[in-house]
Amino acid sequence: MKDEKNRFLLRVCAAFVATSSAACSVGDVSDLFAFRSTVVNEDLTIRTADGRIFRGDPASIEVRAPLPDGPSATASVTLSTADRRGYGLSVAFDISTETLLEGTFSVALSDGYGGGTLAHLSQSGARIIGPGTISLRTSSGKLNGQFETSDEAFAAGTIEGRYEVVCLVLPEMLDMPPNGETSQGTWILVEDEAKASKFCQTFAGL
Repeated sequence: MKDEKNRFLLRVCAAFVATSSAACSVGDVSDLFAFRSTVVNEDLTIRTADGRIFRGDPASIEVRAPLPDGPSATASVTLSTADRRGYGLSVAFDISTETLLEGTFSVALSDGYGGGTLAHLSQSGARIIGPGTISLRTSSGKLNGQFETSDEAFAAGTIEGRYEVVCLVLPEMLDMPPNGETSQGTWILVEDEAKASKFCQTFAGL
């Protein structure tokens, strides 16, 4: 459970750093949020049912190639937004690459540390919102959808904006010298920016 919590906090950190100039490490999430304004981008917008607006950079879809004798291919989806006070609203979840290619999917949001996470980040730290469901549609770099939860403060909201796809593969998939296994079950992956590998070509049109 502790490892799962740390992984969640790291994803929350990464989500917040994407909308600010701050650095982050596990254990100091609450220190990131003071009473300050923030420059907010408009590539991604989340609107809550009560009218609050959170904006940010394009959503990130990170596709990872299958590993030898390890996990199968997967896609990590991260949405990172903030309001003008600097308070954040972030979503993070994993789906299979097959589900990603379908272009329409729903993910259960957990109020624990398993499954998808919707988190509100304020000066008091990160609060996980849930349980609930998030549904998204993706096509040609644009996404839209909505979420619903049992949380009174974030009962529902809409999501609209752009996304970017990053594809990570083993170096040998790009005819590069293999880096091998850094430790048991841990492999070095590199970004296939041109999506030239056979694996990444599948996601070139997303």
